[in-house]
Amino acid sequence: MSRNVNQQSILNKNRLDKFVLVFQLPDALKKIKKHNNRSNDNVDEDAFQMSVFGAVVPPITVAAIQIPFAGSNLYNSSHAKEPYPPIQVNFVIDNEFNNYWTIYKWLDLMHDDKTGLFDEDRLVERTDNGPLQFNDYQTDLTLYGLDEFNNRRIEFTYTKAFPITLGSIDFNYRDSGEIQGSATFVFSQIHTKLLDT
Repeated sequence: MSRNVNQQSILNKNRLDKFVLVFQLPDALKKIKKHNNRSNDNVDEDAFQMSVFGAVVPPITVAAIQIPFAGSNLYNSSHAKEPYPPIQVNFVIDNEFNNYWTIYKWLDLMHDDKTGLFDEDRLVERTDNGPLQFNDYQTDLTLYGLDEFNNRRIEFTYTKAFPITLGSIDFNYRDSGEIQGSATFVFSQIHTKLLDT
């Protein structure tokens, strides 16, 4: 990765920042990596990295409580975070549609497109009459904010994430741009830290 060795003000630099999303495949999806050939029953990678754009960091809200006092109102913190809204990730679809296919198979695991059942192929480990192993279809997403020198500057980790929507593919021969896709993810928590690379 390139590094800025010049001592110059950040404000004097061109803003060419970008985000990269990295995640490991959930355990259940790793089980359908049966071979290296391209196939309808195969997922190609154990981990994915995609350049993404759009509103990829949700609002973080710790609500206030209104307290009536002496004919007025005071505020105090609720000391509790509101549930995080789903995030929509926009990405460029690769020329073999592998990133699109991976998210499609992930959704297909949770609701099979032919039978309408969860885990039709029995990829999620179960015990006799035991609970489903939710971690088998959830994973942590890590979003890196890059500076104009492609250095990782901030890290957002979305825990226990899984997709709930795979967006449409819009294509027009009049548009010379790359084909774009989108996916919406839900997650449990977000952890943020600054990076010094």
